[in-house]
Amino acid sequence: MSVIGDDVSDFTIPEIPAEPLGQVYLSESQTDKLYATTLFGQARLEQRRRQFANALQLYQRAWRYDRSVVSISNELIPLAMGLKRSEEAARYASLAITEKTLDSQTLMRMAVVLTRNGSYERAVQAYQMILARKDDSSIQLPKALISAELGRTALLAQKNDLAARAFDDANAALQNPDEAGLTPAHITQLKGSTGAIFLAMNEVYQSTKQFAKARNAIEQAQQVAPNAAMYALRLAGLLLAESKPQQALTTLQIYFDSKSLEAKADPYRLLIKINEVQHSDVAEANTRSIEQLLGIQQTQTSNHYIGYTLAELALAAGNADLAIEQLRKHLPIQPILSGYQNAVDAILLQHSNDTPLTESAAMELAWVLGHVYSRSRSLAALQQQRIAKITSDKVLLSRLEEVAFAYVVDDRVPADTKISLKTFTSHTAAAIGLLFSDTKDWQQAEKFFELAIAEAPRQSGAVYQNWGAQLLMNDQRISAIKTLERALNSEFVRNKATIHFLISGAYLLNNQNEKAVNSSKIAAEQANNSPRLLSRYPWILYHTGQLEQAQQEYTQLISKLMNLQTTPGTASTARDARLTLSTICQRLGESDDAVEWLEQVLDTDPEDPGALNDLGYLWAERNEHLLRAEQMTTKAVAADPDNSAYRDSLGWAYYRLGKFTKAKAELEEARKLNDSDGIIYDHLGDTQLQLGDQQQAQKMWQRALELLDAEKDAKQIDLIRKKIEQLR
Repeated sequence: MSVIGDDVSDFTIPEIPAEPLGQVYLSESQTDKLYATTLFGQARLEQRRRQFANALQLYQRAWRYDRSVVSISNELIPLAMGLKRSEEAARYASLAITEKTLDSQTLMRMAVVLTRNGSYERAVQAYQMILARKDDSSIQLPKALISAELGRTALLAQKNDLAARAFDDANAALQNPDEAGLTPAHITQLKGSTGAIFLAMNEVYQSTKQFAKARNAIEQAQQVAPNAAMYALRLAGLLLAESKPQQALTTLQIYFDSKSLEAKADPYRLLIKINEVQHSDVAEANTRSIEQLLGIQQTQTSNHYIGYTLAELALAAGNADLAIEQLRKHLPIQPILSGYQNAVDAILLQHSNDTPLTESAAMELAWVLGHVYSRSRSLAALQQQRIAKITSDKVLLSRLEEVAFAYVVDDRVPADTKISLKTFTSHTAAAIGLLFSDTKDWQQAEKFFELAIAEAPRQSGAVYQNWGAQLLMNDQRISAIKTLERALNSEFVRNKATIHFLISGAYLLNNQNEKAVNSSKIAAEQANNSPRLLSRYPWILYHTGQLEQAQQEYTQLISKLMNLQTTPGTASTARDARLTLSTICQRLGESDDAVEWLEQVLDTDPEDPGALNDLGYLWAERNEHLLRAEQMTTKAVAADPDNSAYRDSLGWAYYRLGKFTKAKAELEEARKLNDSDGIIYDHLGDTQLQLGDQQQAQKMWQRALELLDAEKDAKQIDLIRKKIEQLR
């Protein structure tokens, strides 16, 4: 036994008097900061686990709740770029450059990201912020290199005066490299291997009429990358800008003598400009240019750049024969879209009310249309004004129908037709079918689509697709279903996802919901990673009222799209899917999930007006995050002031915050924009009651009851009736 004893039986747990704990109430901003800090910690953990997509989403949301917690440059952009989500990176970079706390090296990274994504004005802003700073130790490059980048980016942003000033700074540094802190490595980096920076300088200085500086830039480019032909071309362009057309022409001849193709069509277009300066009469200038180009062509017979330039010039001069002659020669060897467009223009130039198009010319036109169709399986590349010139002329259409039918059915070609532009019978028939569908002559359209299918059954999928789409766009749903069902009976088409995609929409319009669901499912199963096709199945389920299954399929779609980030259309499809999921969750009474889907839209694009509005409204409805709801709906209204739903949401946020006068003003604006929305009237009734006008409140609620849908809005209608009863 211990000398001090080991009996502890007399020990008891001490009692602490019960006292109420003081309750701590956090402000909304404090709550947001606490939530953002928690999200940041979770993001760090996900990043360590290499779950980068999850980490990025958590960082994005943390930033939205409290910007002081997350660094866009350190956390968001590196992850977004690593995941090849460059659009998201650019959005956040655009937001980040407004923060004065960013160091210059970080701003440089932001500018690069913005430039890569075409946000040139924001990139210019970032470079200007860097250059405006004095004694900035965070800048790791000499300012001359940053000035050069500013000049290049300002040129892309079409801010030529700014670009010229930036290039002045870069040139001054090259004149005094030691003073500017330029090492030999920096100078090499600035000049590059091709002298591209000096070519940009030449363009900017010419546009701002600083010709001596432009000449110096041309000389420096030549020193970096000697090229006698291109040097002559650049000097000729400068001489013309200096109003020295004869010297320009003499210098340009050096390029022509070299027989170089490096500058493509630019030297021949420059020749045309020189003649336009030398000859005030347009016709005389065109004649001179045509003569010179034909002379050059004799020494370079296979130079298609000359040929296509000649064709364009001949068209401008009204010389359709020369234009089509050049196009017949070069299109079969070096086909380009503008060449086919010019061929249509040239052939149509030969046609008028007094002089109808000959059969041989009509045959060539049909062939050109067939070539255009073969490139993209449509005629859209011709542009609507060209198509309208054809379809608005009944005589021309009739002649096209005659020659195309004879060619496709019997391989008969009108006498004296030049066959250089000849194309496949199936392509010709499909193109003529599209023309007649544009005029809504379904009988003729069907005839030619049938011929196209018969001529090339294995390639008939595109024909059926065009045929069905044209019928659907013109509300010919029964004919569309008949045509597309026939396509699905073809062994060459039955597994084509786009046909199932189209017919599912036709079935839905015709209230054949089961067939719509089945076809949309097949389209999704055979989508081959096409976001548009993958989204069809859940979309059809949603529009047929199968909300639970639509919710499940949309959720699976989001997961699939996560692996298709670089596929065109993925981002917009994912956004639409999340917005739809939010709506589904609201209708199913799952408000927390509805909020989460909207949060995810804003994670990727924190400025999305639709999501800002929807989430702001949801929070106002739930009486949560009211200051944030006000901010978000205010942004939505600023983005689209004429959107009545956005106005209503902002009004409702004001109402929840007790700002009833502001609420009334905003809701009245919403009513002016949309006088048939029962929800707006309901909100106005509530607001009028709070402002003490019971009579006006009842009037608003009564109008709401007249406008709301008895089935869809049953719950809302019950609530309004109760409010009216309580008022009485």
